Amino acid sequence: MSSAYATLGRRVERRGTVPPAEVAALAENDAERREWALTLPLIKELLAADTVLIGVPMYNFSIPAALKAWIDRLTFPGAYVDPDTGSSLLRDTRVVVVTARGGGYGPGTPREAYDFQTPYLRTYFDELGVAEKNLCFTHAEMTRSGDVPALAGFQEMAVHSLAAARTAMTDLATSAHRR
Repeated sequence: MSSAYATLGRRVERRGTVPPAEVAALAENDAERREWALTLPLIKELLAADTVLIGVPMYNFSIPAALKAWIDRLTFPGAYVDPDTGSSLLRDTRVVVVTARGGGYGPGTPREAYDFQTPYLRTYFDELGVAEKNLCFTHAEMTRSGDVPALAGFQEMAVHSLAAARTAMTDLATSAHRR
């Protein structure tokens, strides 16, 4: 993204809630039009989805740069707000986040406090207005136990974690979710 994205975003934000269909008219130059042309399809795709599935490895206790770039592109002032009611257009969208973690960061583990991935994504989707009941996390942990000697003693834990993640995903896939 270029500075034109931020400039257009600030201009839109100063006007209050501007529906995405009206943002193009506020672009003042080719760079802003180009940034909006890259952004609008992603916003439309997210708004059209009943369920969003995000598969994400934990990198350095957080999310990879590619996912952060998607988030940065997708986050645009007012894009997910109903201009008539002020409510979130994503409140009924289900977001399923499936993580793969080389170590163990779940509740009760020594590294639980090092998990910046889950709180970051939870806060992000909450800020977009996704209802808490529609935000689901599934974690497969100790995925590096087969190739990192220091984690070799945790291979059984990895097998159980992966099995639990598969079961959770099957349950989510078969549960009804309607907008």
